[in-house]
Amino acid sequence: MSEIITLNGDIFEEKRFLRTLMYGEGVFETFRYNNGYPSRIKKHYKRMTEGAKLLGIHGISEDDFLYYIYKTVEKSEEKDLYVKVILLSEGNIEYPLLPYKTNVMVVARPYRPFPKKKVSLTVAPFRVHSSNPLLRIKTTNFAEKVIAKRYAKEKGYDDAVFLNENGEITETTSANIFWIKGKIMYTPSVDCGLLSGITREAVIYEARKQGFTVVEGRFYPEDIKDADLIFITNALNGIIRVGKFDLFAQEED
Repeated sequence: MSEIITLNGDIFEEKRFLRTLMYGEGVFETFRYNNGYPSRIKKHYKRMTEGAKLLGIHGISEDDFLYYIYKTVEKSEEKDLYVKVILLSEGNIEYPLLPYKTNVMVVARPYRPFPKKKVSLTVAPFRVHSSNPLLRIKTTNFAEKVIAKRYAKEKGYDDAVFLNENGEITETTSANIFWIKGKIMYTPSVDCGLLSGITREAVIYEARKQGFTVVEGRFYPEDIKDADLIFITNALNGIIRVGKFDLFAQEED
């Protein structure tokens, strides 16, 4: 008997995206497209390619990457856009097998900046493990972050901060985290189990140019308590100050 797949009882013919649907086998990049590609677009392509390699997904050329973005954004009347590029694997649905093809999906919608001047954070209700290679790429296997984000929202916070198996700070569900004490800027190191964000890299570079000592290391929640400033970063929203962290009893000025 041949394989039968149904959706709501009807034969399901569209099988190209089944591996991504079943296993979260896909990688993506998100960024702001404001009248043109962002200045770090090559870094987005490089990171996506590295993520695809880890998952055994066939990569695409940089020219194709840019082409598919352009062909999508040109259809929009908006000039300032949120853009998400996703590499979707295609292949046999036996999960150990390698996919044999890649499909490219691009999502473009009007960019909406974060609606607050400050973000509020809580601690995720479960921990991540620093040895997990998926923490270092942007994968469509996103359920862990969805659960943590919903938890934060239900508690009245904007986002959740993950701790790893050692209780060390890693990142939020969608951003890297930094804090400043005097002329020293701190951020968790990548080996704690987090994404090496493109904006994170830019902030570290700029901070050093401005005379800050940058310390990438292993930190616990109590290490943030006396910070002069806490902020998070990602490619969509840049830098957003943290106004409330539920480790603390008071709002930050």
